[in-house]
Amino acid sequence: MSLAISISFPAGRCHSTPWGHHVNEGVPEWPPSPWRLHRALVATWKRTLSTQPSVNAVLPNVLAKLTSPPLFSLPSASLGHTRHYMPWFKKGPRDRTLIFDAFIVLDPTAEVVFLWPEVTLNADEEQVLRLILSQLGYFGRAESWCAAQLSDGWKLRDDETWGRLDKTTGEVMAKINCVPLNGSRVPDGTEPVRILAADPDTWDQWSYGKKRGRPDPPWNLLAETADLHAERWSDPPGSRWLTYLRPSDAFAVKSAMNSQHGATVQRAGRRANALTVVRYALDGTVLPLVQETLSLGELARQYLQGIYGKQNEGATSALFSGKTAEGAPLQGHLHAFYLPTDEDNDGRLDHLTVYARGQVGPDGQDLGFGEAELHALDTFRRLRQVGGKPDLQLVLLGVGTSQDWTDTPLFGRSRRWRSITPFVLPRHQKTRGRKRETPVEQLQNELQRRGFPDPITGHDLSRYELDGHSIRWIEFRRERLLGRGSHGQSLGYGFVIEFAEPVVGPLCLGYGCHFGLGMFVPTER
Repeated sequence: MSLAISISFPAGRCHSTPWGHHVNEGVPEWPPSPWRLHRALVATWKRTLSTQPSVNAVLPNVLAKLTSPPLFSLPSASLGHTRHYMPWFKKGPRDRTLIFDAFIVLDPTAEVVFLWPEVTLNADEEQVLRLILSQLGYFGRAESWCAAQLSDGWKLRDDETWGRLDKTTGEVMAKINCVPLNGSRVPDGTEPVRILAADPDTWDQWSYGKKRGRPDPPWNLLAETADLHAERWSDPPGSRWLTYLRPSDAFAVKSAMNSQHGATVQRAGRRANALTVVRYALDGTVLPLVQETLSLGELARQYLQGIYGKQNEGATSALFSGKTAEGAPLQGHLHAFYLPTDEDNDGRLDHLTVYARGQVGPDGQDLGFGEAELHALDTFRRLRQVGGKPDLQLVLLGVGTSQDWTDTPLFGRSRRWRSITPFVLPRHQKTRGRKRETPVEQLQNELQRRGFPDPITGHDLSRYELDGHSIRWIEFRRERLLGRGSHGQSLGYGFVIEFAEPVVGPLCLGYGCHFGLGMFVPTER
């Protein structure tokens, strides 16, 4: 005999943040932890069934049996997210903070199954568990609507694996694909993941101080989160950590997901349009000022090169480094751009875009990022700033093409564009002679070399305008710290330019353009 609980998510989303992580880290819990299941069962009991003596008498036995480590059947899934700004009021009534909500995206009919091969329930215990599961309306956060029930048909097959068989045809409908590590090696095609489970010996004890309110019954499982924080528990009393083996392609996108679920992250395989844009949100106690755009872009390049080298036995990526294997610089700006941006206009950098431009294969198609480069980009999660400044966390927002990010100013389409970082001259000015090279003329030359048409009009812009204040171009860092690159005077210039027809970004021109200098965004004025 065995016991199995299946949970489906009618909205196609599972919102759950693992213990010890912040929601803005973008790390959803998968598989759902047994600790979360225990908490959901007792919460449902307390809310709807605690006045029924028959349920009260039987439920502790059911919970105790479910403390053994379950096996999981995980359906095909992907990662999705929403992001928005909410009022924060820390700096004033217009202050906002970025909220990043990552979640699991799956088919609304797909089921996550918890399976206990050695657990059996008597008739009363099974009836109580079915009743509680029927009352379980959400699993994880409140927007994770769910339908939970006991799952039948699970059998141990001839190959010693568990599967759910169709009663009529004998067809295998689902398989176990996530199991405890139990000290074994990590097989190919799997990855270890820690999940929180109830401790068989202490879940129904009480480990809190006298000042904490004792629930009824006094179980660690029933403790309030506020009590955990007040007593500074690193892990919830009554719990334990287990290591499971999850499929390494658990979030691989096998096919296009419904756009209403926001599944923008693609982890495996190629698609018709090469992947050329990777976007991150920046999170930290103190975000860097926009004046540090160049420094942050350089730092991002350095970190990605290091990650790539560690993952590829010391090799370098020409796309990341801008150099061939022999160390010769690539020509024509055919390597990655690292573009930090301030997208809420508060004067601090809050996003990073890595853009692969111009790598074209023999068939004339854009190659974009290679598989090894995508692996490094997927691992990129932290930046340690210089000068003792606090570390920055990077939250992966998505991978795609510039057409996937048309709502982002960098990849907008417009006739009029304005500077948001200083344009630094790639060559020294020449104000006399046949070939003059004034700032305006150098800007026009840069546009021509990148394949943009000549602007029909333009004017100087003396400052970078923000909400409520402005910054002079001279206040920006305008010389690289981690490399050289040829340039003229390091003075910065700003422009508003207008084309005869709309053009599509990004527009990044001049010295340091691969690290955020010389950036333009669409403007109406």
